Amino acid sequence: MSSASASASASASASRGVRVRSTARYRLRRVARRARARAAAAADDDAHVDVIDTADSDFGSTLIVERVRETHPNRAFAGAVILTRVDAPDAVLSEYRERDDDEDGAGGVFDLFATLPAVLSTENDGKTIGGDEVKVIGILGLGAGTCARIIHRHHARDVRMIGWELDPAIVTLARRRFGVDALERSGALRCEVGDAFQGCVDWDEDFDGLIVDCFDENSTVVECLKYSETWRTLLAKLKPGGRLIANVSTGRGKGARLEDAVMCAQSLANASDVNEVSLWRSGACGIWNEVVLSGPPVDWASVATRQRRFAAFTNDWTHVSRPEGVDPNGWLFKTLGL
Repeated sequence: MSSASASASASASASRGVRVRSTARYRLRRVARRARARAAAAADDDAHVDVIDTADSDFGSTLIVERVRETHPNRAFAGAVILTRVDAPDAVLSEYRERDDDEDGAGGVFDLFATLPAVLSTENDGKTIGGDEVKVIGILGLGAGTCARIIHRHHARDVRMIGWELDPAIVTLARRRFGVDALERSGALRCEVGDAFQGCVDWDEDFDGLIVDCFDENSTVVECLKYSETWRTLLAKLKPGGRLIANVSTGRGKGARLEDAVMCAQSLANASDVNEVSLWRSGACGIWNEVVLSGPPVDWASVATRQRRFAAFTNDWTHVSRPEGVDPNGWLFKTLGL
């Protein structure tokens, strides 16, 4: 190699070294900025919440009950009491609003679940499920009872609920801070501690409707919901024409495992006699959850009329069915263009 070539090569190497070091410094500065932003956000959040109770869980990190001040920039939770885990502070397990006029229609998947009694009161294949009789609804994954409380507020005389919660620490906090003790005393809710799936199967009566909201300690949808056998077992506990609604959300944004949610919905459709379900569009009404409802198409206009306070939650449903003769594996992914 000539001296000129060697010099040019050395110069190029030096230039590359400068670029590498500059790039590395840029990346370090970018990471530092992000870390400072996260720390600032956390500090700002801490300024708007007060910890009012805690409990050690056998299924993950410590549980925290926080009172969110009215000054909190996230208006969805301002003024509420919320339940979270130390290692997953963004996943709100349950919420409670102490003023009677504060809870209804505040947003969230709990309000979406609360439309189920009205869905059951519409005609399904020419039959009104349960008629004017008290409807029995099972809640798998009761948490601290947010969904049960909203349903009771609107259907105190025509709905009776049985809820299962695996974590006894959550049940303790639910009774102490979230009003579940009052629901139990009124007879509107029976709270069972233990495995929701086995508890539902072993229950000595069938249900008009089932609500499934089961996640693990990492706020990930439980694995068994990806398989048709699980859904088939749950559907068998429904009265003729009954419905099942489930939260199959697996996170938000780019980190969300949308394929898991689709797999859960596909498995539910495959488990039903009609091979069809309705899907809720994530992000609608500020609800960042994927939700699936069993059964044939719903008369959502009738549901909106019956439950005007939650009329907005009757929109954004898409009904899908498995084409006849199509392989049950992957059909919903293709239908949705995924």
